[in-house]
Amino acid sequence: MRVKLSEKYKNERENICNKILEILDLDENNSFLLNDLDNDTDKQNAILAMKDEIKKYFAVSCLSSFKPNVKCKRPHISIIRGILKQQGYTFQGNSLITSLNDGKYTSTTKYRIFRNN
Repeated sequence: MRVKLSEKYKNERENICNKILEILDLDENNSFLLNDLDNDTDKQNAILAMKDEIKKYFAVSCLSSFKPNVKCKRPHISIIRGILKQQGYTFQGNSLITSLNDGKYTSTTKYRIFRNN
């Protein structure tokens, strides 16, 4: 019988999750703003650059950013959510109104990431 990837590569999968969390640079509440991630192409590219490594250790057929015929608006968010969810993390989003430097306000989402025990 075939061994599941989750059982075979426990350490590698956890290392990938730690890299993703490190790239996201979470605040003290283990959260980040969607606007900050959308405006930081370095973080987006760092996550997208991990796709080949992720394919080795995770089942990616259920993630839209890995499907060839699917157009994904934010593939980096799809990767983050899918991978962390497979490792037992919860990805919780709340709407938030933030002020910009020019005095205007914008709507964004604040994502909080925490581990289920």
